[in-house]
Amino acid sequence: MSKEHNHEHEHQHEHHGCDGCCEHCHEHEEEEESKLSLILLAASAALVLISLISMGTVMPIILGIIAVGLSAYPIVISVVKNIKHFSLSEMELMLIAIVAACCLGEFREAAAVGILYRVGEMLEEKAVAKSRKNIDEVTKIQQDFANLLLSDGTVEKVHADDVEVGSLIKVMPYERFPIDGIVTEGISTADASAITGESMPVDISYGFNVKSGMVNGKGAVTVKTTAEFGDSTASRIIRMVEEASERKGKTQKAITKFAKIYTPAVVGFAVIIAIIGSIATKNPAEWAKRALVFLVASCPCALVISIPLGFYAGLGVAAKNGIIVKGSAFAEAFAKARAVVFDKTGTLTTGKLEIDKVVPLNGFNEQQVLALAAAAEHFSSHPIAKSICASAPEIDEALLSDFTETAGNGASVLLAGKRILCGSKKMLAEEDVDVSMLHEGDICIAIEGVAVGMISLKSKVRDSAASMISALKMQGIESAVMLTGDNENAAKQVASECGIDKYFCGLMPEEKIQKLEEIKSQYGGVVYVGDGINDAPVLAAADAGIAMGLGTQAANEAADIILTNDDLGRIAPAHGLFKETVSAMKFNIVFSLAVKLLVLILGAVGMAPIWLAVFADVGVCLICVLVSSMIGTDLKLKK
Repeated sequence: MSKEHNHEHEHQHEHHGCDGCCEHCHEHEEEEESKLSLILLAASAALVLISLISMGTVMPIILGIIAVGLSAYPIVISVVKNIKHFSLSEMELMLIAIVAACCLGEFREAAAVGILYRVGEMLEEKAVAKSRKNIDEVTKIQQDFANLLLSDGTVEKVHADDVEVGSLIKVMPYERFPIDGIVTEGISTADASAITGESMPVDISYGFNVKSGMVNGKGAVTVKTTAEFGDSTASRIIRMVEEASERKGKTQKAITKFAKIYTPAVVGFAVIIAIIGSIATKNPAEWAKRALVFLVASCPCALVISIPLGFYAGLGVAAKNGIIVKGSAFAEAFAKARAVVFDKTGTLTTGKLEIDKVVPLNGFNEQQVLALAAAAEHFSSHPIAKSICASAPEIDEALLSDFTETAGNGASVLLAGKRILCGSKKMLAEEDVDVSMLHEGDICIAIEGVAVGMISLKSKVRDSAASMISALKMQGIESAVMLTGDNENAAKQVASECGIDKYFCGLMPEEKIQKLEEIKSQYGGVVYVGDGINDAPVLAAADAGIAMGLGTQAANEAADIILTNDDLGRIAPAHGLFKETVSAMKFNIVFSLAVKLLVLILGAVGMAPIWLAVFADVGVCLICVLVSSMIGTDLKLKK
């Protein structure tokens, strides 16, 4: 490492250190401000109580004024900041209400408004902090240093950004893996829960692909890096989670626009109520109070705070469980989808083949046919060969010789001097075997020129596929569709096992997009689930695209939702979670507007006291926040 590089590296560490120090100082300042606010609030409440039992006419007023000052101080600071940034919020409404109450001589009521609002705000902040916890946990999975293994065998601690692809790093016991890579030395276990959501540790040894963010067990291992720090799994997850909060759904955008128009409109209506009522009844004090009730009751806190909080809570629960969502817009799209479209290979199936049936011929039994096929395929690396060999007994390699393999046709071998053929019907026919009893598409086996049987294979369907699709339908999904480039027989078999309603086979990638558009036109909202290898265009075309696992960069960029642990069983719980999130938001909107409308009507006829107006704002807001914070508490994921 050059001196310049060392100097730059030291500077980076100094910079990170300063950032850490600043962050700590900022947290300390916030904690001090919170303590001061709590002290002022307690003092204000005490003064209000004392004013209730104070004798005379002057002392209660003086205590009330001081109580107002203490309770309204933080609100005034917030309003001043908003004015500097030319923005309006519910803070302005609260301050206007407090000032109006003071002008009417209702100092205790003015202080009560400030106290109740501040209490509600503190409880809201606590709920927000709780909801942020899941997101914060995800962003702490990254380790920014690495133990670089040098050519002389020594280890140097460097910033992970400085480690090049193909370097060797040493990961000590209980350290996080800083960069993706392949284990080249050592045996240990790893806690992958931060990446996959799985609670059980995984065994790691030579050749194991480790992901950054995993926590090493008690054994030191050497890893050859396969990615740069910024492109490793942990960095990509953090980037996606942080960007998610910036992407708002339709509901969230509508509420944001509503609040910007709503605040100045409410102030205008309150002024109109006060003026018209005062002129009509010659009783300005009474109508000023009614306008005050209108102002306090109509604050949009419940909508402005609880809606974003609800989506934030849903995304946080999802991230904690290995489901990365790139924004509330996609969570909302998944919740409202009427159809889910699946890729077949690698999504509904594991991508591996398994034996469906063995048909013996000419006096041979199933075990003999399988053993002969395994002998012929023993030296082949083809997926079909591996599937056959995995289902047969071990073969003594000493008995095998003269192995040959023809791409797309089959394999041949001598077993104790006898020629075995294993492949297509065409291959056996070319070797003068009687193929009249054999079927096209099956694996055909012959020995010494005599057909002994056939083996048919099928794609291995994921264990959770059928139950997942069934659960989705119970949750309101109307149709499950499969798009595949595979043949009719394979597609039909998988669709039947999984409970797929409709399937389209033999499709090219561009034809998949066409079919997806047709399904969208029929059902409206559509979600597409793919394995992330060659599904990037279709993932991008769907209302919400779900990628199975952190696969290719293209798929991760095209997908809107990523299942980090490649577990198909998580799709139904994720759909349930997002439906719960959207339902909670709908409840919050309807409930808060209904209560506010009721209090506004009561206020207009002079039947709503100030405390009821405060409840319509702060109380309703707290209930909505509580509903939002409960999202995902009963989420059950398949482990």
